[in-house]
Amino acid sequence: MARISETRLLSGKSSKKEIKHYEIDLGNSGILYKPGDSLCVVPINNSKLVYSILSRLRVSPKLVPKGFKNNIFNILKKEFEILTPTKRLIQFIGNNISNQKLSNAIQGNDKSELEKLKFGKDILDFLNLDVNLEINVDFFLQLLKPLQHRTYSISSSLNVHPNQVHLTVSTLRWKNEDRYYNGICSTYLADTCSKNSKIHIFTLPNKSFKLPEDNRIPIIMIGPGTGFAPFRAFLEERVISKSIGKNWLFFGGQTKANDFIYENEIMNMKNLGFLNKLDTAFSRDQEKKKYVQHKMYESKSEFFKWLQEGAYIYICGEASAMANDVDRMLHKIIREELGSSDETAKEYVKKLKAEKRYLTDVY
Repeated sequence: MARISETRLLSGKSSKKEIKHYEIDLGNSGILYKPGDSLCVVPINNSKLVYSILSRLRVSPKLVPKGFKNNIFNILKKEFEILTPTKRLIQFIGNNISNQKLSNAIQGNDKSELEKLKFGKDILDFLNLDVNLEINVDFFLQLLKPLQHRTYSISSSLNVHPNQVHLTVSTLRWKNEDRYYNGICSTYLADTCSKNSKIHIFTLPNKSFKLPEDNRIPIIMIGPGTGFAPFRAFLEERVISKSIGKNWLFFGGQTKANDFIYENEIMNMKNLGFLNKLDTAFSRDQEKKKYVQHKMYESKSEFFKWLQEGAYIYICGEASAMANDVDRMLHKIIREELGSSDETAKEYVKKLKAEKRYLTDVY
């Protein structure tokens, strides 16, 4: 259990995102970590959602199920996942109610359709597909999975912040029809916790997302939004260890005014000359959207020159769109700068990966 010593809002008032900075006191725990590692937080479920589920099940919060010492309210609050429905819960509901779409997806084992049906919905939504469906509470618990920790990239260097670990977290909230939803851990930190709150944490080493051992090697960091988190740790570590390798950051967000998190820190490193190159892409600040991959292409010759000089490339952020777009742009830059075929560019990237110079931390 560790104490939150500081919290602050990073995003602006008009931002479409709520990004917060958390500083956590490690005390005398002896916990160690390196830049690139992750911090795992064990959350507690939202009380309102617990009560809604219990109301739907027509069960008293004080009920103690068979085989448990705690009452059902505390069990659902602290021991089980109650946001994302499990496959077995969906199958049970689909097999016991009249819902053609759900039945067809289950019987046809249509994973794509099931994902569409699940998207943005939680366990309560599936229970409410037929409010007349009765589920015994003991059986209901068997349809759930244990509450899992959530993993976040550490955004601090232990050498710069002794006995502390920092997180950069985007609070996940969304609306679907007439209901409002919350990400389990991000809103636990933002809404339930405050300064001096104690949270259950542990570290998770990431041996495949590390700074080069040789501090003369240049690094290229590509991280929009909260994807900047590990690069804050990288830069802090490179500063305090007096690294002489060049540093290039690609940072992205929707608007400069509201989404340039850690702007003062980043600009200070740039003005001091430690951050050799900084490219920012704020997609909504001009009519035609511009993203980090477009900024890469604008500097394609220099980008390729850094690669030829042995630079490491790091990508952190959302996997399906951003990371794929950056990867495609990397191939395009290499292909054009070499004047080569697609196959040669693929081989070049393959070699980067084999040399552990192309590293990703995506989710």
